[in-house]
Amino acid sequence: MTANEAARLLAALSRAEIALVQRDPVATALLAQAARDAEGLAPAPALALAARMARAADISGTAPADAAVRKVVQALCRVAQQDATAALVGAAR
Repeated sequence: MTANEAARLLAALSRAEIALVQRDPVATALLAQAARDAEGLAPAPALALAARMARAADISGTAPADAAVRKVVQALCRVAQQDATAALVGAAR
């Protein structure tokens, strides 16, 4: 992953995570975009799963099941953020 790819992915993931925390329905679209941006990169599997889970659940819902899915999706986003951050730090060396 290049530094530019990592930076772009980190920006997309930040937007998606903010939307998740705010229970904004646009989070699903932001996750799908981040998953497309990550295709072929190390975080791709985690983001693809996060995007599928977000589509299958009501991200803005208040039910316990919706909250649980939202937390798992957030965790997958953080995994992808860690991968992208590691790549960015590695590219800076």
